[in-house]
Amino acid sequence: METTKQNRAAARIAAVVIAGAAAMVCICAFTACQKKAADGKATLRFAWWGGDERHQATLKAIALYEERNPGIKVEAEYGGFDGYQDKLVTQIAGGTAADIIQIDQPWLHSLSARADVFLTLEASAALDISAFDDAFLQNYCSYNNKIKGLPTGLNGETFLQDNAILTQAGIDPSIEWTWDTLLSEGRKINAGNSKKYAWGCSPEQTSTTIFQKYITQLAGGLIDADKNIMWTDAQAEEALTYITKLIDNKVISPFNESSLYNKKDEENPEWVNGNLALIQCWVSNQDKQLAGRALTVSALPVRAQYSNSGILVRPSQILVVNNNSKYKDEAVEFLNFFFNDVDAVKTLATTRGIPATSTGRELLAAQGLIKPLMEQGIETALAKGGKPQTAWDMNTEIQDLFREAVEKAGFKQKTPAQSAAELRAAVSAKLTAL
Repeated sequence: METTKQNRAAARIAAVVIAGAAAMVCICAFTACQKKAADGKATLRFAWWGGDERHQATLKAIALYEERNPGIKVEAEYGGFDGYQDKLVTQIAGGTAADIIQIDQPWLHSLSARADVFLTLEASAALDISAFDDAFLQNYCSYNNKIKGLPTGLNGETFLQDNAILTQAGIDPSIEWTWDTLLSEGRKINAGNSKKYAWGCSPEQTSTTIFQKYITQLAGGLIDADKNIMWTDAQAEEALTYITKLIDNKVISPFNESSLYNKKDEENPEWVNGNLALIQCWVSNQDKQLAGRALTVSALPVRAQYSNSGILVRPSQILVVNNNSKYKDEAVEFLNFFFNDVDAVKTLATTRGIPATSTGRELLAAQGLIKPLMEQGIETALAKGGKPQTAWDMNTEIQDLFREAVEKAGFKQKTPAQSAAELRAAVSAKLTAL
């Protein structure tokens, strides 16, 4: 996460508490966030991000719902991911957030911890959650043991891999990526063609996909549920030293180039133009990251021995209901349609990942609507999937500190040992403050 963005986001989230729940209700009473249309229809606002395929499918599902429920109007508020979180936090603080909101799973804890922002969802006549896996809901969609949202799909992280680039460099495309092979084989790509690298890997992606996974595989985790730091300074130093080797051996792009594409590696022209062999990819984002290229899926790197790979398998996104909504019941009924109606499931297909409901997966599989590459991606991620992250692992301010340590080492501003020591001190102080 970008430091300035997340610091602003944290401040705005805190404003929710300062404003107070009562103030939010008062503000919202005078806004358009909860209104009845002139024709008497209840109006629900539904906010999400995504690409055009997701937008169009969601709009079709909304039209279907409105057709079946003439007393409801659903206003769509959609766009790209960039800036979405900042906008959402501002709206929550001002009492103008939508009734139904798509959020990223790591935001659930940070938003819920500061105010009773989201409605608790329970099985009822209006909402059937029996097709969701109970453990998955508890691990990824709950706060204080209360279900606060529903997962739009199953998601996992893998590599997307350009086999043509690997073959040209003399690398077997069936290679199993480990930290050792990434270094030893990955360097061959730039050695054979100075315009190409194995991996673009922005500082943000280097933090989440290399640094954090490397030390998780060494230490078994990052921060436990009781806020104990699990890694040692020596382990963090080892991970940061490894990253400097990747840069020095031209396995990953120099940070001064890749840092322009933090959180949007797929927009890096070097990736789009076919000069990079690998990119970390969430399965739900495959269509966005394919860039018109013929690519395959492979597993992210692991050590020979580990108790926790750190490879994430979690919800694609989560849909929540604004606890400040005037139309909570109507919003819950819409969620029930969104996740359980046969026509809605077929219309939405895999635009938010492979469905998180067993009935949805069975339906799309029978219709041939699950793309083979997406199915392969989920299977690959699940095969080496790690343990669920703790709330402290996902905290955006902690994530900033990880990225900053990676940047200091990667830009040669500090030695790996210095960066590792500073990281522990910074994380310790932040955990105390949280």
